[in-house]
Parts: sequence; C-alpha cells; structure tokens
Amino acid sequence: MKMSWNHHYTKPKSQLSYPDENLVRLLNKNQFTGNRALDLGAGSGRHSILLKNFGFQVTATDSAENSINQIKTLYPELDAIQTIDSKLPFPDSSFDLVVSWGVLHYNSIDEIHKILAEIKRILTIGGIFFGTIRANTDTHLKLESTNIHLDDLKGVHARVFSLEEIQELLVNFTETKFGYMERTPIGNLEERICHWIFQAKKL
Repeated sequence: MKMSWNHHYTKPKSQLSYPDENLVRLLNKNQFTGNRALDLGAGSGRHSILLKNFGFQVTATDSAENSINQIKTLYPELDAIQTIDSKLPFPDSSFDLVVSWGVLHYNSIDEIHKILAEIKRILTIGGIFFGTIRANTDTHLKLESTNIHLDDLKGVHARVFSLEEIQELLVNFTETKFGYMERTPIGNLEERICHWIFQAKKL
C-alpha cells in the first residue's frame, strides 16, 4: 500500500495547493492552547502551509517519501518528516493541534486505533484534533470489501464508517463534534464523495 501512495504523489492530480474550506472554518472558529501543529498524512502539504499561515509552528508527516520530498521542495520552511508506521517519532505532549485530513480510513481498524492513541499521546492537555474520515454513504471509492477499485489508487485499502462507528473510535477524546460533507465529481453526478468531519479535544 505504501508503494501505491508513493506512486500517487508523482501524479499532477495529487499536487493540490488549495486547502479544504471546512478546515479553514475550524481554524477560524477555535482557540488553541499553543502554536505547535502536526499535519499527519500531509500529502501535498496544502494544509501544512495553511497551518503556517495561521501562525502555527508546523511539522508535516507522511508515510510516502514522494509526499515528503514534494513538501520539502514546495515549502522548505516547513519541518517535513517521513513516518514508517503508526508509532509517531515525537515525545508526549508535543503538539497543541493535530490535523489528519482524509487519512484514517485508509488504514485497518487496528492501525486506526493505534494512530488515535498516538495522536492523544502527542497532544498537550487541552490540545485539539481535527480530522475527516470516509462516511458509509460514499460511493466514489467503489469498495469491494476493503479494496478500492479506482485506477489511481489500485492496491490501496479503505473502510467507510457510520456516525456511530466514528463516535466509538473517538471515545477516548472529549468535546467531540461532528459534521458531514458530500460532493459529486464533475461529470459524474451519480457518485458521492462523503466524509465525516470531526473535532475533538484531549483533557
């Protein structure tokens, strides 16, 4: 799967530069205990540079080497680190904000639990976690069991989640809030790309 993502970040379509407006709204609406932020699964770095523009001291991580190389080239002022597995190379309470946008659902349930435990570990008390995860109303991934049948993500596994399932995943966080976003690909109105949006806190 890592090789699939590494190849994905050689394609022009992966090199997004504009942020998700939902994340912009969350950043505008919340107050943070400090200015250290982690972009977990940073991809093209579009949200890493957004966080920097909001005044955060940003670390970007991704398991794909080409993602990290792209971020280092486009945004040399950011600290970009390749991660090998769910164990994050940071001390406890390292970040006041963690963003994981469109990442968790590409992992097994066991890995998701490990990642969430790591996120809680590296957050400061009062630190905030923003993220998205694919909703079970999604039809775009064309899932058969956990296998994606899209040409640009062959070999990648994914899962979709009900609201109750994502609530259960975040049970060890507090003050959780949820939203929902849905869009259709241009020229393909019968398909739906659907995500739960969430924010949570460590207390």
